[in-house]
Amino acid sequence: MLILPKHEKQIDWSFSYINQPINSEWATIVSGDRKKVTLVDRNLSPKYEYQLPDEISCLAISPKGDLLAAIMANGNHLAIVTAENQLVFEEQLPNPPVKVSYLYNDNGFQDCWFETDGVRFWCMKVIGFEEVEIQIRDTNSWQIQGKFLLKDPFGGSTFSFCPHPENQILALWAASGQNGQQIYWLYDDGVTIHGVEIPFPDVTGPPEFHPAGGEFLVLNSCERQLSRLSFPDCNLIGICEWPWPDADDGFGYHMCYLSDERVLINTGNGRMYLIDIDKMEISDELILIGHEPRPCKELYPTLKDLKEQLCGDLHHFYRFDSDSIVSVHSQLPSQEPDSKQKTLVIFGGKELFGSLAKVQQSAPYSKLFIQSLGIS
Repeated sequence: MLILPKHEKQIDWSFSYINQPINSEWATIVSGDRKKVTLVDRNLSPKYEYQLPDEISCLAISPKGDLLAAIMANGNHLAIVTAENQLVFEEQLPNPPVKVSYLYNDNGFQDCWFETDGVRFWCMKVIGFEEVEIQIRDTNSWQIQGKFLLKDPFGGSTFSFCPHPENQILALWAASGQNGQQIYWLYDDGVTIHGVEIPFPDVTGPPEFHPAGGEFLVLNSCERQLSRLSFPDCNLIGICEWPWPDADDGFGYHMCYLSDERVLINTGNGRMYLIDIDKMEISDELILIGHEPRPCKELYPTLKDLKEQLCGDLHHFYRFDSDSIVSVHSQLPSQEPDSKQKTLVIFGGKELFGSLAKVQQSAPYSKLFIQSLGIS
């Protein structure tokens, strides 16, 4: 399927996304030195600019876009700033930051998230290599309203939040490289934060929830298998196997529901495929005009020992709003594989999207999970 992009923007920055619902309407661009954050609208026009004092490792934007939460200094510094760059809250940990950028601090903040009503703010802090502390803060006082200690299942794991669409359950993904990966469901009943470990038989990526909340997708088996499961009971609905076992490629971790019958997913070689989730099989390749797949040697002329196969310039994509996707592409061919120069693309259209069930205000799937905890 060929798609013509709606908007394109050339940038010299890195890119990050916000962990908000589909209709958040905002995306965030993070500067190359990871100290400046620009909030852009669905036309990629700047809305707010935030300037931070240190390198950002994680961020979250409030639902209105007027507050930025940033984790900096390799997890040692949590700060909340307004759109006018006024500091409203910060917490700096006493231990010195880890100097190597790809290592997380073993006693620091790792992820954060604003609830969609803007009233509460979740963050997590690892404690040594053995535990992670989940915190809930009130966004008026920024004081901790609740805590939950979770044992690190592998030791030295990294943790990230994945919000459920009904805004009552929060998924927590723990990953420790080859040592293993694990998913938990988190729920706060106002008195206690509950954490439930979800058993999976294989190494599992973070969950991608259907916008209505009744199911989710996870990637496993070394990027060669995509599983579809029901929420909250995690019954297996279907499995999509990577169909080309000899290809030096596989499913990627960026995916989204386009309709109740179709999912878009990336690959390690920068390509995108459509998956029929009723049949759980690849139905077509999605190709953006101007970003067509080309031989890998043509896109990456300085790299050696590349196989004779096609690659794309795609880094990742995210569902932007109800009918658009924003994708991030390298400006290729490039003599510098790690170049910060990128192209942002917004694409969509009736030919891509379809009928997609929406989240219900009654939150039926969250209620099922809460009932399983024995809470009325």
